[in-house]
Amino acid sequence: MVMAGSGLLALQAVPALAAGGDHTVTMTEHQHGTWTEQGDTDFCTNELITPTITGNSVFHETYFPAGDEVWGTFTTEGTGSFLQPSSGLTFSGRVTVWGNFNVNEKNSNDTFTATFKLSAVDGDGVTHYETGHQVFHVGYNAIDPINPIVTVEKMNVTCS
Repeated sequence: MVMAGSGLLALQAVPALAAGGDHTVTMTEHQHGTWTEQGDTDFCTNELITPTITGNSVFHETYFPAGDEVWGTFTTEGTGSFLQPSSGLTFSGRVTVWGNFNVNEKNSNDTFTATFKLSAVDGDGVTHYETGHQVFHVGYNAIDPINPIVTVEKMNVTCS
């Protein structure tokens, strides 16, 4: 299950300006409550799902107003649930998602990691599990911004 944080229940932005001429601007947003993701995929069945997440998210971004550098990070943690269309089972459990990015005039990179552990009990009392961990990283340079110079993707999923 891929989580990206689409709905905002409670949002707070806090800009902070540092002293000096080449100051940075920092903004932090907090999300608390319950929201529904759109367009996610169940890794075990490859079916489209619409998970509901109850938890907390923090988005943090820092940049120079001149526009030559920006970096940020986000973390989402909480409980998640979704209906698996093929089985009719509702899976629920823990979800943690983290990501970061940074850009300057010479290069940029993005890193994303998601961990989930969900289970569902069928009509016969059998517990089914979906457990997974995904890591994704891409690095770019200013010489050829279209083609990444480094791409790493690793995914481990257990379905039972």
